[in-house]
Amino acid sequence: MNKDGSVSVVFNVESQAPHGYRLEGGNANWKRLVEFKDKPFGRDDFRFNTQVVYTVFPDGSIESESAVTSNKPTLVLARLGYTLRMPKEYNNLIYYGRGVYDNYPDRKTGQMIGIKEQLDVTDEFVMFPKPQDTGNHQDTRWLSLTSNNDTNSVGAIFVAKDKMSFSALPWSDNDIAMANHPHELPESDYTYLHLDKAITGLGGNSCGQGGPLMHDRVMATPHTFGYMIRPVSSSSSKALIDNSNISLNGATPLIISRDAEGNVTIDANGAKSDLFYTTNSNKKPQKYTGAINMRNGGSITAWSKDTEWLKASQTFSRIESIPLTVVYTSSQESGEGDANHLTDGNPNSYWHTMYSVTVANYPHWVDFDCGGVKTIKGFTYLPRQNSGNGNIKKYSIQVSNDGKTWGKAVADGEFENNRKEKSIMLATPVKVVMLGLLP
Repeated sequence: MNKDGSVSVVFNVESQAPHGYRLEGGNANWKRLVEFKDKPFGRDDFRFNTQVVYTVFPDGSIESESAVTSNKPTLVLARLGYTLRMPKEYNNLIYYGRGVYDNYPDRKTGQMIGIKEQLDVTDEFVMFPKPQDTGNHQDTRWLSLTSNNDTNSVGAIFVAKDKMSFSALPWSDNDIAMANHPHELPESDYTYLHLDKAITGLGGNSCGQGGPLMHDRVMATPHTFGYMIRPVSSSSSKALIDNSNISLNGATPLIISRDAEGNVTIDANGAKSDLFYTTNSNKKPQKYTGAINMRNGGSITAWSKDTEWLKASQTFSRIESIPLTVVYTSSQESGEGDANHLTDGNPNSYWHTMYSVTVANYPHWVDFDCGGVKTIKGFTYLPRQNSGNGNIKKYSIQVSNDGKTWGKAVADGEFENNRKEKSIMLATPVKVVMLGLLP
């Protein structure tokens, strides 16, 4: 219970799919969602850890403050936020953001910021020949969804702590993905509202070369996101403006994150209070003064001196792999098959040599930086998963301590022509700074 009569509750949520999925069909007139039930996800597969603080006020308002981390921060996300499923009668939309046409991080400056009134959620959907994501609005301060009833409009207003992206559509993402044409979309029973911290841009692959620029992509790095839900009984813009003039000041959870080298940092989101922590190997509270190395894994709990009741916890597994960075490649198809996809941890991305401007001839090679002197015991390679095109046949691995002088191959051979993960174990571990792969 807080001094103002509100009540705060804290949830620690771990989000992970039970197993992998792949949507097959591409641009064909059929779709099939393939589930890999024989390969359940484990601790080292992609997952989110979220601490959410909900504060409920006497007037029915609910403030949500979230701290989101993941175990693979180099992955690019389509969007990051929350999806709310609301009864379909809440389809009267008013918002203060960019519009009225949909816009994205790299497609927004042509849409001005202002209050957009009396819109119907069904009009937010664009009738592309193949249904796809649409209706997004950037730089939104607030939005409301009310029942479309002039005499008694009731609903809710959603107010961002800073600003957010949003979309409101009659269908879920899954409904849209599985439909080949608009007429195949199911009858809608709900309004699906996306409240997003951020969404990845569209890029230029539809009318040129290149995916979204890096600053227009949402990475799975640590993020915080806050918004408030308030009940409203009017759909007039003046009343909604009055309801949006609030300050979100609830307690934001701490962010505990670990980098590829195993260094754990605690982020207080700007709070000036001292931070403390305990680990499973040291139960005595320690004052946080800098990164803590937890490469070998373990659990850590942290809190701020001002909000001891709000404790954040994370459990990390032992890091078995060495973080690699691509520093040079003989060829790459920019925007589609960038060489840095080799180390991004995303099984859906891939490296591809150039073919659009000219066809790159053999041999191909890639140089990796280990970030310092590291002991290499082996090497793991996952072929492209959505096609058999481009599988590596023969390979040779060389090592260097300065990036200039390369010795004889420490391993060479030939891979089987399939999509299974391949592992190469060295006869003798070697200490290196750089690693060269010649496929």
